[in-house]
Amino acid sequence: MRLFYFSFLLIFQCSNAFKYLIISPIYSYSHVKFMSNIADKLADHGHEVVVFQQQILDSLRDKKDIKNPSIQVINYEADENGKEFYRNRPKSTVRKYWTTNQAATPSAADQFAETMSNDLEHMCLQVFQDKALHEKLKSEKFDVVIAEPFDPCGLYLADYLQIPSKIVAMASSRIDPVQWAVGQPSGLNFIPGPGSTYGKESGLWERVNNVWMFFMRTRMFRTVYWNLLDTIREKSGTAIRDIDEIVADSAYLFFNSNPYLDFPFPSLTKCVPIGGFSMNVSSWKTEKLPESLDKLLDEREKTVYLSFGSVIRSADMPEDYKNGVIEMMKSMPNVTFIWKYEDEDDIEIRKNIPSNVHLMAWLPQPALLADSRLSLFVTHGGLGSVMEVAYSGIPAIVIPLFFDQPMNGEMLKRHGGAEVYSKFDLKDSQKLSGVVQKMLNSDYSRNAKRLSNLLQKQPIDPTDRLIKHAEFAAEFKSLPELDPYSRQLNFAQYFFLDITVLVIVCILIMLRLLKLTIHFVRSSMRVKSKYE
Repeated sequence: MRLFYFSFLLIFQCSNAFKYLIISPIYSYSHVKFMSNIADKLADHGHEVVVFQQQILDSLRDKKDIKNPSIQVINYEADENGKEFYRNRPKSTVRKYWTTNQAATPSAADQFAETMSNDLEHMCLQVFQDKALHEKLKSEKFDVVIAEPFDPCGLYLADYLQIPSKIVAMASSRIDPVQWAVGQPSGLNFIPGPGSTYGKESGLWERVNNVWMFFMRTRMFRTVYWNLLDTIREKSGTAIRDIDEIVADSAYLFFNSNPYLDFPFPSLTKCVPIGGFSMNVSSWKTEKLPESLDKLLDEREKTVYLSFGSVIRSADMPEDYKNGVIEMMKSMPNVTFIWKYEDEDDIEIRKNIPSNVHLMAWLPQPALLADSRLSLFVTHGGLGSVMEVAYSGIPAIVIPLFFDQPMNGEMLKRHGGAEVYSKFDLKDSQKLSGVVQKMLNSDYSRNAKRLSNLLQKQPIDPTDRLIKHAEFAAEFKSLPELDPYSRQLNFAQYFFLDITVLVIVCILIMLRLLKLTIHFVRSSMRVKSKYE
């Protein structure tokens, strides 16, 4: 009877399983990790998952983030021309973001868009010219395809394959033109743009900057989208809809935001925040650290960890920035500094660092952040790192470098456990020392722990939100019920400019009539007075 009961439950579970295609280009590690985590969660809940990975950057080839063995991974290789292009791709294309403001000007936005378009174009065109690939993917009969707009090729492919249901998944908390496409209300009055502060400190200049950066970021991404679309249409002869139509027709827009961490802002039911679904603090705490790292955490009472992510390297810092950081570390000999520094052959920097500084090319970041012996995290403010430090309850100094990092820094700062520090002030060792010392000897830790407790006890688990919406999309396919009519309105209608003009015209007509009436009354009184 027990065997029969178990078999019945197994058959019942399998009958409710759906088949998902996840398109995850190997282009940016944080995005690959985000999509891999979605794949794992769906597979862990009994669904069939296939991950299609376009191998764009060789440097990320060895990153093994998919953990569930039941997931089928399709590693799609570039052809010989593509491999040659990616081998010769300039390695320093992102170094400039140490010293420049990304998307602050039209030329900067266009330069970023051109670089990204060139990176993605060859692989995207190859995918659309590969008819055998199309037939293979169509034959799988997927219920849902999940793709992200950072590389729009996945969304173009999903639409071309006519898979019944699409979910747009964003590894960042927001991409302005994508959210605008589904009818999401503007966040300009709720979310600071890059370079703006949040709250009472925000003034007129910040509001001007918010509007400017909204248009620059929109220009940047839309240029990438249209560049790829024009290339595919022209060179492959494939009829593809533009990204606004594809995104608007999707069942849901998943975005990497958590309502208890992010800025409060208006949102649609179609836009589902899943931020934090991959955070598991309890497992981080049980993960055993490498012995060498474990010993470093016992060296001194205070330990600071510095990491600027996987895209922009610490090793590519300008020399005056490096000198400022090193001088700051020298000024605090009673503090241990663990610095993620990628160039193991950099002999010069190893000569200059003091004995309390330890350089490492790689660290198990979540496990390190979950260790109570760590006192402070100095980070670039990538959303993955911000999410990890928020769940871990460690104070942080956020030094934004590009993209959404300035907003992520302000987002974390508003909870009282973090400060935002300008990358342009890294060369000022005294100023940097002051901020580090302030955070090591203050109440930041208490605020950071409160945020961690809040996130771990939030009423609705982000994983449940992800799974239930993904299953709902698989069952009901497209969801026109969630499509707001407001996105059909033109600019004047959406912002009530037509009504404003109408009201102004009515007021002017009334004032004119009032003036004529007064003039008529006065004239009548003068005529009457004359005859009397």
